[in-house]
Amino acid sequence: MAASRPSAPAAPPSAVDPGIGVNFGRATRRAINHDGTFNVRRRSRQFQVHDLYQELITMSWGRFLALVLGTLTLVNGLFAAGYLLLGLDQLSGTAALTHIPPFLQAFFFSVQTFTTVGYGNVSPNSVGTGMLASAEAMTGLLMAALATGLLYGRFSRPRASILFSRTALMTRRSSDGTPTLQFRIANRHRSTLVEMRARVLLQFTTPDGNRSYHDLKLERDSVYFFPLNWTVVHEITADSPLHGLAAADLASRAAEVLILLKGYDDTFAQDVHARNSYRHEELEWNRRYVRAYDIEPDGMVVLDLDKLHETEEI
Repeated sequence: MAASRPSAPAAPPSAVDPGIGVNFGRATRRAINHDGTFNVRRRSRQFQVHDLYQELITMSWGRFLALVLGTLTLVNGLFAAGYLLLGLDQLSGTAALTHIPPFLQAFFFSVQTFTTVGYGNVSPNSVGTGMLASAEAMTGLLMAALATGLLYGRFSRPRASILFSRTALMTRRSSDGTPTLQFRIANRHRSTLVEMRARVLLQFTTPDGNRSYHDLKLERDSVYFFPLNWTVVHEITADSPLHGLAAADLASRAAEVLILLKGYDDTFAQDVHARNSYRHEELEWNRRYVRAYDIEPDGMVVLDLDKLHETEEI
């Protein structure tokens, strides 16, 4: 398939807006990121606890752990400042710890109280420090319960971990030379996914940001079992919105291939979804995928996920 052609026919009638929007009035970012998120930023003056919970459940592990550790350090630091304001002399046992700076003494006692460890070498000896230590112990129990619930929610949340090939291909089928659009997927985890279904749309964008959507009919839109990789293929026939379009045509229309996958996860007994997209600059022309699985001497099939992205010249 040639990477450039002098002319491009008009695209077939567009499909119904899938919910991403049509009229924008100016150019926008890609519709779907590689991690499945949409480039939509919500703004509201109303704060809802559910929104905070969703953010804590869905944020990356790095951000979540940094937020938890930062919050625990800040809370213990505030309680330590409270003990310093009341005076270290109201904490029995601190007089023997002259080699430790006062704030660290208060901070260490705060952490021991917060976690209910209570080594016993330092203890409150006044009403003020006793009340503050009691408040901190209750705060620690509540925050530990909240952190436990969030950790359980993050681990128990069903989520498809589908690995998409880094690029999609505009190529020809080796058997009959039919031009096709192809991309490849595999299950990154060891969980069992069955009844996988794929829906693919082609999005065209005008310079002023208006969008049109076109259904791409797939050679096969579902598989019963998904233990290996699956190459999703769209044949570029006369009725395809990609028919006759070259790389320059796709670039001028800011083409983006939108993908929605749905499958059933046996581990969680729930449906899971995955999303991704390929923009026009993420298409490779006149190449084919390298086979990603092999057979070992004992007959076992081995899927090499590192080869999922590898392509070669036709």
